[in-house]
Amino acid sequence: MITVGVDNTLDMGKDTIDYMYAVSKNHGIRMQHIAPHKPTIYKSNKILSLKNYVDCLDKEEEVDLLLIEFKKNSIENDLYRNICFDIIVLFDYFLAAKPFINHKVYFEHKILKQFKCKCYLIPDTYNIKAKGCITYGWHKDADISLSSAETDPEGNTKIQCCIQTSIPTRRGTFTTPIEFPVFGKIRYTEELLAGAAIFIIYGFDTDTFVQENNIYNMV
Repeated sequence: MITVGVDNTLDMGKDTIDYMYAVSKNHGIRMQHIAPHKPTIYKSNKILSLKNYVDCLDKEEEVDLLLIEFKKNSIENDLYRNICFDIIVLFDYFLAAKPFINHKVYFEHKILKQFKCKCYLIPDTYNIKAKGCITYGWHKDADISLSSAETDPEGNTKIQCCIQTSIPTRRGTFTTPIEFPVFGKIRYTEELLAGAAIFIIYGFDTDTFVQENNIYNMV
């Protein structure tokens, strides 16, 4: 089981989550999504801690991809501290009208330093090149970057996704530099790119994106 944490504190990850649902459904990936607000979860007539719940799903081998949605209050209450994530995806956001909420700084300190994770998927604007950090975004130096984006009148977006570096996947393979299209209905191109990047790190063969890109069209 692959455990993925998605930052949705400011609703920046909603479209990424929806995109992951669409991809998982099309590929027969058994995905489960939770957004815990308490340290316990009810399962099979038992009340389990969040960590025990995750461990239970892993042992049962009935879930391929567990998506855990982050919320700021849950992070502050250390709900996820004992969970070992395979991938965590973060989004860069700053509310100019509320300078006391600096989303970027908050997550740099709270998640990157305290969470147990094998791989952090972070925006290129974070300017972090630490071990285990994979960058994504518009900058040409990002590990997974955007070269262009188009949205049609119906709200369907097509982005050109570029893998710039060799990246180890959770399936034990390595990516090679390549460019391919990704489709989806999203508000921000970065959210679609983040969703594609998660599946790249998951271990998808990029030939699938190139040859059968319509499987990622959410309409």
